[in-house]
Amino acid sequence: MSGLYCQGDLIEADFSSSSGHEPAKRRPALVVSVDEFNNLISSLTVVCPITSVDTGHTMHIAIPAHNAVGGYICVEQLRAVDLKTRKAESLDGSLDADTMALVLETIGAIFGI
Repeated sequence: MSGLYCQGDLIEADFSSSSGHEPAKRRPALVVSVDEFNNLISSLTVVCPITSVDTGHTMHIAIPAHNAVGGYICVEQLRAVDLKTRKAESLDGSLDADTMALVLETIGAIFGI
């Protein structure tokens, strides 16, 4: 892990030890938890994995071309992970503000908030 991550950061992490429909292998992900949670409260960070395949899933949000990573954010797969043990690395970019707002709105809809 190269440092502390902020909401909206694009990272790459190892998602091995998956089961069923969970994403596996090393892949990009989006940090969705707030900075205070990531850096002060816990060793965990909440992320959404990113896939390169468009499956048409209603909770997959396309990443616009001008971002550091391409693909689809798997909002339904959000999870709290220890980025140190998952050997996370920064992809030297953050998701654009409009797409990040859509991701957070979709997460809110999952929980009815």
